[in-house]
Amino acid sequence: MTAPSLACVGPAQHGVRMHAENLAAHTPQARSLAGALEDVRPALLAEDSPVHLHFTDRLFGAAPALAARTVAEIAHRRPVSLTLHDIPQPSDGHAFAARRAAYADVVDRAHTVVVSSGSELAQLREHVPFTSAPRFFVSPLPIDAPEPRQWGAARGAAGADVPPSVAVLGFLYPGKGHDRVVEALAGLPFGVDVLALGRASDGHEDLVPELDAAARRHGHTFRTTGFLDDAALTRAAQRVTVAVVAPSHVSASGSVGRWIASGRKPLVTPHPYFAELAARAPWALTLTDDLEGSLRRALRDPASTWIDPGAWRTADLPSSAVAAAAQWEQITAVPCAADGAGPFSRPGKDTA
Repeated sequence: MTAPSLACVGPAQHGVRMHAENLAAHTPQARSLAGALEDVRPALLAEDSPVHLHFTDRLFGAAPALAARTVAEIAHRRPVSLTLHDIPQPSDGHAFAARRAAYADVVDRAHTVVVSSGSELAQLREHVPFTSAPRFFVSPLPIDAPEPRQWGAARGAAGADVPPSVAVLGFLYPGKGHDRVVEALAGLPFGVDVLALGRASDGHEDLVPELDAAARRHGHTFRTTGFLDDAALTRAAQRVTVAVVAPSHVSASGSVGRWIASGRKPLVTPHPYFAELAARAPWALTLTDDLEGSLRRALRDPASTWIDPGAWRTADLPSSAVAAAAQWEQITAVPCAADGAGPFSRPGKDTA
């Protein structure tokens, strides 16, 4: 079979496209194309060679059904493999039915489907009514170790913020957890700057004044940094006092990985994906079902929200190069009966 090309579809600042581009950059043997859907659609429909898509419905159409139709058009022209992101779940609310139907349709058109965690694969099987039997693989999101010199200097300055800051990383939208953090800080005897490291998602700009008003009721402030490029995001992540991941709606989360890649050990609220990550790399995050108490303890001991460089184990977390090699093996594999081992499933191994 002709080697697949790697498509990186979506706005330049979207995490799924950025993830796809990162893996493509570490796959020099593959052709790749990147851009917003309207820019790359002609190229996606012009060839008959295999293509790999990183799919979340919002990148492929204005509505889930339209996104599924886009993939159907591509799959009609050429063989398609998929990495699925943002798996449908009941917390999608009114969008759940349409999203699960769309994901079922795209899975039924793919010969290979990759997800980023075992919990996502279970979620896919539970909530998405696909009828085909593609090969399924689990390939964890890559997390690269931080640059040692910058990491060490930032750790040495831990706790220097006055007033202290508590931050949530990534786009601001309902369910991301900023409101949980603001409420968990109620009753503190001192003020805290609550930060969103990123910008509000389109259509959710109204959340910024709402969250600031809620924070001020408790004696705190809230603000967003706006979009930060990779280097600026690392610097910002290493300046805040406490790192938090507290979403009510979770798929595989790039935010927790971005904290870890900055050397931070974030406070993380319970979810099967985070539990799975903690089982692989317990040194990299702090799971808590008491966000209020954990925030108070972390504000008293900011050093506890940093990863000890001596604890970092590359075997626990795949680097970008390792994850890219795994993706290439999975989407080019010939089916076989071999069982898998380690963090990645092997070709032919159904990990459910």
